[in-house]
Amino acid sequence: MAYTFNPHYFDQRDSYLDAIYAVLERGMAAKEVVCSITTGFRSIPSLRTKPGLNPYHASVADIGYGFDSVQGTIDRIRMGESFPLIYEMLVFELDTLRISEKQLSPNFELAVKEAGPEVYYLVEYSRILNKQIGEMIKEAIRLSQELLGNQWYEIHARIENIQAIPRL
Repeated sequence: MAYTFNPHYFDQRDSYLDAIYAVLERGMAAKEVVCSITTGFRSIPSLRTKPGLNPYHASVADIGYGFDSVQGTIDRIRMGESFPLIYEMLVFELDTLRISEKQLSPNFELAVKEAGPEVYYLVEYSRILNKQIGEMIKEAIRLSQELLGNQWYEIHARIENIQAIPRL
């Protein structure tokens, strides 16, 4: 679908894309630390067999793939690549990140259930980082909403049905 943007959009587009990219970079840094901690949880006998550990690790990985995907789309837009659904891709990828972030908390709580005092600091640090990841995703979505204006909501309404299809 073709979109019409007011002339100042093109003047500010790159600034918004740069800001979204930078926010995702900060989120990616937090994700990298969380991923390392999560991997470390596997070496702790009391956590190794917790039912939420694998889904939590998978949720963290989903977020990493999501960050990469959004940044790839931003790179394509910056290089001037244009195809009919470029903005649908951006909205879809950012909203999928939002969904993946929502999976972190319940999976995390299952993974650290009955954690011993020797790992409380890792558990607390992970909670803080999970929150930071969520804040970065929300900020990236806010910036993309500013970038696209009301068209963000129109696009989102169309892609919601696609997101309902389970991923394998």
